[in-house]
Amino acid sequence: MIELIVVIAIVAILSGIILFSVTQYISKGRDSNISGSLAILVPAGEAYYNFDNTYDGFCDSDVVANTVSQMPGNVSGACFSTSNPSGVCCSVAENGRAWAACATEFSNANYAYCVDSRGVKKEVDNSYCVNNLSAELKCQ
Repeated sequence: MIELIVVIAIVAILSGIILFSVTQYISKGRDSNISGSLAILVPAGEAYYNFDNTYDGFCDSDVVANTVSQMPGNVSGACFSTSNPSGVCCSVAENGRAWAACATEFSNANYAYCVDSRGVKKEVDNSYCVNNLSAELKCQ
């Protein structure tokens, strides 16, 4: 009976370790989805600009809506709402001459992935998404 209890305890400990590792891999996979999806917006933004010579309306376009709809929901996202369950922030400024978008990461909510009209794609501090996105419109 003692041997059975010891075996069950060992299995429980190993299951806990594996579950923790799997959860991290799932979060990293979601982060990859975020970075890949946002990266699509860079060439889409250029095509949008070449059509109208402005980025006005880009964040409200079908391209952005479709891209965002394919991203996993993130309640810790900086711009989370029922209409934006993936929490992606997108802004256009400088009289339609620049845009930037960012989304909070799953593996570390202190960081966000950011893309902008200059073609920059990088990880930034999440407070940038909340405070500075509409003001500076570039991934610092």
